[in-house]
Amino acid sequence: MTNSNCSVYNEAVEIAMNILLILEFLLGLTSNAIALWTFYFRLKIWKPHTVYLLNLVIADVLLNICLPFRLVLALRFSNVEKWDYRDLLCSVIFFALSLSQAVSIAFLTAVALDRYFRVVYPNNKTSFLTARNARVIACLVWLLAIGLTVEILVAPRPKNSTECRSFTLQGEANFYSIWHVIIFFLEFLVPFGLILFCTVGVIRKLKKSPRDLSSQPKLQKAMLLVIAVVVVFGVCFLPSVLGRVLVYILQSFESCAAFRFAVNVFDVTICWTYLNSALDPIVYCFSSPTFRSSYRKIFNSLRVRRNEVEPQSLDISKDSES
Repeated sequence: MTNSNCSVYNEAVEIAMNILLILEFLLGLTSNAIALWTFYFRLKIWKPHTVYLLNLVIADVLLNICLPFRLVLALRFSNVEKWDYRDLLCSVIFFALSLSQAVSIAFLTAVALDRYFRVVYPNNKTSFLTARNARVIACLVWLLAIGLTVEILVAPRPKNSTECRSFTLQGEANFYSIWHVIIFFLEFLVPFGLILFCTVGVIRKLKKSPRDLSSQPKLQKAMLLVIAVVVVFGVCFLPSVLGRVLVYILQSFESCAAFRFAVNVFDVTICWTYLNSALDPIVYCFSSPTFRSSYRKIFNSLRVRRNEVEPQSLDISKDSES
């Protein structure tokens, strides 16, 4: 039995993925709108890590723009009716999604490296980068990410394909599919290794400091920031890597059930990675009190409005009873 003969469609999994996409879109739209408002109207001082965070927001906004189209593609491809240009739209949307996530990973890593050098090697040239230098680095990151993910646009799609996915999980491997898998693993493993290295380095530096951590608020904030980067990175991207490994393990079995289970798990974990657009604001809040103030102000205003509405509803109910 070959995997190419296995149907991996599962209605329950598709519904779960669609619900997840909707939640990610709503959460990401709200959190990134507040972040953009803070960047353009409240943030006064621009430093290298601030430039990286702005580009992280831009990548998250790009991802948020793509999520409704991703949902439409999932619904369209599940139908048997013919839809013109679906292959082209599928390629464009997955290219944009892959680009936004590659850029997000790069700038999360850049934030961790920036904090690492400023804490561990404060006299190093890297610690004296200006915001202008950071903008040049940001442009190079975008160009590199485009170069690494553009294969999704140019790769030929399987004939008579009824699925919209970036990975070729069935059929013969080719240059494009192998390249995509290599980039998929490298863009996680290398940055995650660097982020862990930076986190351990910052923590060790602070432990070696003769003064108490509580008396060093800047160093304490740096430690919390790199820890936040590790948590967001691991929660959002690690499941998809483990899901891809599971596919490799179970596809060697001559069992459609095992292969179908692995692919369904992988599909859900890929959708789970889009959650990074909603969780990245955690990193913003640890990077600057301005962001914490913005999110706190918005949530407090929403809570006040809710409290104002609830008593009115109670009063109406009392009036109706009397």
